[in-house]
Amino acid sequence: MNPGTNVQPSVTKKEARENIRLQLAQYVGQQPGSTQSLHRWMKRLEVAGVGIIVGAFVVALYVSIAWESVNPLVIPIAWFGFAASVAPAMIFLGLDAITLRAFPPVVWPGRPPKFVTGSGAVWRGWGFILLALVAAAFWGFFAYAVGTLNFALIAPLITFLGVVMGVGMAVSIVVRLIRDISRSR
Repeated sequence: MNPGTNVQPSVTKKEARENIRLQLAQYVGQQPGSTQSLHRWMKRLEVAGVGIIVGAFVVALYVSIAWESVNPLVIPIAWFGFAASVAPAMIFLGLDAITLRAFPPVVWPGRPPKFVTGSGAVWRGWGFILLALVAAAFWGFFAYAVGTLNFALIAPLITFLGVVMGVGMAVSIVVRLIRDISRSR
């Protein structure tokens, strides 16, 4: 592998992110003032959603460190709460995409998705909201099962989580292998 190969993908991601930022700015600039104002408020709510994630992480970390002085059941419940804490940010992101009719409505770090406007963006926004509600319900139900020590609920939840994680890891490995093989040709 030559040294130039490792540099190119990071430049490409950076350029793609800047391109999406430019497309989003141009699209938002063409929208009416009320839509622009609503988009600004939604961005603030998305930041608040990220704050909820950070707060939930700090609480979960604190109860894990202070394990001797807290009820042992609080520790897993706090971590399940942290897992569910992504829901508000995802809901706000979905609502922003629906009202703006553009996806992604904000550019986050990492590999940016394709910029979509119109009904495709609305569907993606609804998808984010649905995914957030399902994730919050699952982790909330898991926290309830652990908090009440209901082993009849915990066993199938653990089995389901194990199967989903196993399938997810297998699919990830296969996709990565296919991507690596296609790049080498």
